[in-house]
Amino acid sequence: MSATVPSVLRHKAGPLRPFTVGAGGFVLLGTGHLALAVAAAWGDRSPEQEASSAAMRASSVTLLGLERSTLDVVHGMSSVMALFIISTALLALFAARHAPALVERRTAFGWTLLAVSLVGLALSVVFLPPPPIVVLTVTSCAFALSLRRAA
Repeated sequence: MSATVPSVLRHKAGPLRPFTVGAGGFVLLGTGHLALAVAAAWGDRSPEQEASSAAMRASSVTLLGLERSTLDVVHGMSSVMALFIISTALLALFAARHAPALVERRTAFGWTLLAVSLVGLALSVVFLPPPPIVVLTVTSCAFALSLRRAA
């Protein structure tokens, strides 16, 4: 039995578990963002929110011959970014499952996700409310721990 205990402990102390937590945080961030966007679109709006939406509908942007209201651009970019975060997280989870060496060794794969998480955290601290700040703090710590545990 003593021969199996160290292998169990080594497995638990490996880089895959914190990496999975970090990638799962990205999934949570993207799906949470989309859920809140849908809830806000379907919810009751205050007079201030209606005035803001009306002003954004009245303002438009033309790029490459396509004219869009500022409101459409903001909603579209927000939704696309949330979908990209979810896609990135799912690809990271898939890669970790099918090519664990990408996580078990300190590769650019792990460093890139840590860098993205830290940049997202910095931007969130400046521009966003607490929920994404908390999630991105957890993802950054998880990716950093994964890299620290990697060979």
